[in-house]
Amino acid sequence: QVLERLQPGALGTMLEAELKTGKGAQKKYMIKQVECIEQYQANEALKEAKDLLRLRHSNICIYKELFLTWNDEVSSLFLCLVMQHSGQGDLSALIKEKRQKSEKITDMVAQRFLGQMVDALFYTHKQNILHRNIKPSNILVTGEASFILSDFSTETLMKDEMKWKIRVEESRYFKSWMAPETFGFSFTEKSDIWSLGSVLLDMMTC
Repeated sequence: QVLERLQPGALGTMLEAELKTGKGAQKKYMIKQVECIEQYQANEALKEAKDLLRLRHSNICIYKELFLTWNDEVSSLFLCLVMQHSGQGDLSALIKEKRQKSEKITDMVAQRFLGQMVDALFYTHKQNILHRNIKPSNILVTGEASFILSDFSTETLMKDEMKWKIRVEESRYFKSWMAPETFGFSFTEKSDIWSLGSVLLDMMTC
């Protein structure tokens, strides 16, 4: 059951959902819905995203399930990625809150953040999995100095030219964490590191 539809981004919409079991227990999940232009693109994205199901790291969001669904209202195919729900906010909300209060994020929190994210990226890169979309809103805050990397993107979806144009348009008005080479559809481990460095800079100057 969908509880809330969050503000859509260039690459898809995030839904907060709840699973009700036969015993009456309730479990919350986040579902990323990405519209696919054609069946081929959907199948390729699904194939790539399957690698995310095997990720097991304390600082990486757990992916529970992947599926394709047809939406009659818009006559379009959607890739849905079901992820764990942290129950708390994301790093962009924390940075915004600190900015409004004219407060700094402590060095200890920033150091813990960097250590956890580098460890998480080392783990994923070792398995030839890139994130491709590291930014504060895709990093969940699970404690005072505890963070989880969330919302990975597949190469097929990141190379969707229509979505890319929307994303580039957005970056004119908002802070951009994209590495220069990604504007030419080139994603590497270094692109993830660039984005992580940009996020760290944002934390240190909030």
